[in-house]
Amino acid sequence: MKTAILTALLVLLGATLPRAGSLPDLHHQAAWGDKEKKEFLGFLKSNQPMPSGQVKYTSPESPQRSPSKARYASLGMAADTMMIDAGGGKTRTESTTIGPKLLVGGHLFSWVRYYSGVKYNHIGQDKLDGTRAHLTHIAIPAGLELALIPLGTPQTRYVLLRGGVSEHFFSGPAKKSDFKAPLLGWHSAWNLGLGYEWQFANSPWRFHTLAEGYRSFAGGGVAFYGLGLTAGFVYTF
Repeated sequence: MKTAILTALLVLLGATLPRAGSLPDLHHQAAWGDKEKKEFLGFLKSNQPMPSGQVKYTSPESPQRSPSKARYASLGMAADTMMIDAGGGKTRTESTTIGPKLLVGGHLFSWVRYYSGVKYNHIGQDKLDGTRAHLTHIAIPAGLELALIPLGTPQTRYVLLRGGVSEHFFSGPAKKSDFKAPLLGWHSAWNLGLGYEWQFANSPWRFHTLAEGYRSFAGGGVAFYGLGLTAGFVYTF
C-alpha cells in the first residue's frame, strides 16, 4: 500500500514540478519517515522519467463477522430430597432416585448464561390404604445463571449462581383420590442454585457440581419444596 501511494504521488508531482526546479519542502510531511523523504528527493534530483500507468486499486478487506456466542450442553446425575405438605401443619419427607439431568444453554454476555432442560427420576408416596406408590417425576427447568470468577483463581474456574422457574410433572399407576396430598399432575416452582464449575486444560469440556433448591408456587395445588445435588460434565461449542 505504501508503494502504491508513493507511485501515485510521483505521477502527480511529475506533472506539476519542473525537472530542474526547486525541490519540495517535506519538513511538514508527517506521513513519511526520513528514509522515504530522502528517497523521494533523490528521485527528483536524478531526472529519471516519471512512471506511467494507473495506480493499482486494492479492494478493502471485507469486514469480519462477529464471533457467535458460545453454547453448551450439560449432562449430569441428580438426586433430590422433597418435603411435601401433608396438611395439618405436617410435612412428609421423600427422597427421589438418582436420575439424569440434561441442560442446554448459551452465553448472553461473557458471564451471563441462559439454560433450559429436563430432569428425570422417581419418587415414592404413601397412599391412604397404607401401600406405597412409585411415581415418575419429570422436571423442566429454565432460567439464567451467573458464571463468576473468584478473585485470585484461574480463568477456568467459575462460581455459578442460578435462578429460574421449573415445571414438575408426577405420574404413576394411581389416582389423586388415593393420596391425602397428591403429587400427581403438573406443578410450577421457582429455583435457586449455587455451584462450582471448572474447565479441563485446553479442552471444551468442563466438570460442574451444583446444589439447587426449589419451592412450589402458592396456590398451585399441593405445596412442596426440595433440595437437590447435581454433578456432571459440560461441553462448550
